[in-house]
Amino acid sequence: MEKTVDRRVRKTKNQLRQGLARLMLEKSLKEITVKELTDLVDMNRGTFYLHYRDIYDMVEKIEDTIMTEFQRILDSVSDEELSRSLLPLFSRIYAYLAENADLCAAFLGENGDITFLERLKGLVHDKCFQTWEKKYEHIDARQFEYFYAFIISGHIGLIQTWLDTGMKESPEEIAALAAELSLHGGQFLE
Repeated sequence: MEKTVDRRVRKTKNQLRQGLARLMLEKSLKEITVKELTDLVDMNRGTFYLHYRDIYDMVEKIEDTIMTEFQRILDSVSDEELSRSLLPLFSRIYAYLAENADLCAAFLGENGDITFLERLKGLVHDKCFQTWEKKYEHIDARQFEYFYAFIISGHIGLIQTWLDTGMKESPEEIAALAAELSLHGGQFLE
């Protein structure tokens, strides 16, 4: 019986999540109401309130789940592996983005939550600094910050463009492109 309840809860939360993603592509978070969301997914508002206090609580819980998963992905690749190749990390990241494309497009889109983006940047920042600090013994913190800002902005732009253009490339292809751009910049265009 417990697995059935868990499955129903997962299904309900997934329906709400998909509905939220669709609404966030159309309007800002502050314009989305519980009634509008539950009407969209054909659900009773009471069911929504069994799981969330309000839209902001729902967004926070979804963001926390995404952050936990990103942390797991970042932790799954050792510094030693990263010093050899960025592809394993980027492959896992883009596979996750593809599996959650609706939410990622919504959260990284024009109606997304800037706090989410800053939290995500913070996770990646810490992993990059730890890795680069080991690889480059005399890392200048100021130079690192400029380099990191440049790299992370490029990757976010790449992710947004990939999502916005319908993910025509496979996660593996876009991961390979991300790794190539990270290591060699625009040289691949030559």
